[in-house]
Amino acid sequence: MRRRFPAAQVVIDNDVNIMAIGEQRAGAGRGLESFLFIKIGTGIGCGIISHGAVYRGADGCAGDVGHICVDYNGPVCHCGNSGCLEIMAAGPAIAAQARARAAAGESAFLAARLADRGELTAVDVGDAAAAGDRAANEIIRASGRMIGGVLATLVNFYNPQAIFIGGGVSGIGHALLSSIRQATLRRATALSTRHLRIEYSPLGADAGVIGGIWLGLENVFAVE
Repeated sequence: MRRRFPAAQVVIDNDVNIMAIGEQRAGAGRGLESFLFIKIGTGIGCGIISHGAVYRGADGCAGDVGHICVDYNGPVCHCGNSGCLEIMAAGPAIAAQARARAAAGESAFLAARLADRGELTAVDVGDAAAAGDRAANEIIRASGRMIGGVLATLVNFYNPQAIFIGGGVSGIGHALLSSIRQATLRRATALSTRHLRIEYSPLGADAGVIGGIWLGLENVFAVE
């Protein structure tokens, strides 16, 4: 970018940090001093807003919650460890479980969708769950419980005002949010959840775009 536009100031940040900025500036995070933005897609990440600003950590990698272990005997993650939240509960994991259930004859809905399209996504699982498919609902509840368990730990540690959930898998529907919310509230302390909001990001897919615009504006008009 600098070679192509020599006069430009180029700024780069993690995708979920940018989504958190978007939520803070134009979404449900306006006016909040501390909240978490959880992106659930092909991976799982967390943008941390602390005292009104993104907290990036000592080396810029704060919020990599997708590599918190939820099962020491689980499958090997691409990071090299076993049983990470990301490999157990993100979009690809939900789709893989759906294919397995369809192949085992446990879901006529998912089997028909797989035969028609040749693949399954987390959104297909959401469609099946909305249609009352038992296997799909079980997959969603299992993923929600794992994500909610990790969020409960973060809530106990950080005590945020709110948790906003975005990313492609958030399109799966209310069943996932409900499962995440139940697991978080059940496992976190009562004091830390007394005023806690847990909801989908109202900005949806626009959170990152809006956050990117604000990130650029903040740096363009910064004074050294």
